[in-house]
Amino acid sequence: MTTTRTGFLAELDRLQQMLLEMGGAVDGLIEQAMIALESPSPVAVEAVLTGDDVVDNLDIEIEKQCIFLIALQQPTARDLRFIGSAMKISTDLERIADHAVDIAKVSRKLAALGYVPEVAPLAEIATVVRHMLGDALNAFVNHDLDLLAKVIADDDGVDARYLDFTTRTTEAMQQDTGNAVGLSYLLFAVHYLERVADHVVNIAERVTYVETGDVSRYGNATGNPPAGGTSPLED
Repeated sequence: MTTTRTGFLAELDRLQQMLLEMGGAVDGLIEQAMIALESPSPVAVEAVLTGDDVVDNLDIEIEKQCIFLIALQQPTARDLRFIGSAMKISTDLERIADHAVDIAKVSRKLAALGYVPEVAPLAEIATVVRHMLGDALNAFVNHDLDLLAKVIADDDGVDARYLDFTTRTTEAMQQDTGNAVGLSYLLFAVHYLERVADHVVNIAERVTYVETGDVSRYGNATGNPPAGGTSPLED
């Protein structure tokens, strides 16, 4: 192995570590966003906004590292798939961080209303999503297709919880019209969590692409705000 190739592999490893660092930061943002939702406060919301800036900077650094690696040496086909996937993953992670910010903004809206909701079902979904994120990143780093299958199965569970929560919340809005606005904000919060799960699936799917050159599309990260109007967070 040439010295140049050895250096290239070291830089690939650095890229992998940067992705893990970004993943850890994003996981922390989801946790902080749920803390803000459970106990709304300006401090809790600001922590999420500040953390999002950190993730944005990591996204930029990962893109720079990917471009550097492509220019450094003519990569093998697998190396190119890994580098291209790293760029895709950093984009998904950045979007997950944006959804954490969205959830924090929901908490700010609820605080302004003086409405304290029951968020235990959302906290349960967030816990599953965070486990999915860890599994997806481990699958990518360890080339583990079995973990990919687990992430897909967990996403099906998130979808089921999402449907159950939206159904029950919509019914509650009809019965408790005085809190309908606050409950509608929760519909947005659960929508953002479901979108996070979709982005995690995108990350996990990159395992198949890196290892085989093929991408099996189990899902997608496209979607619209929940029914009932545009996002109340566009202010």
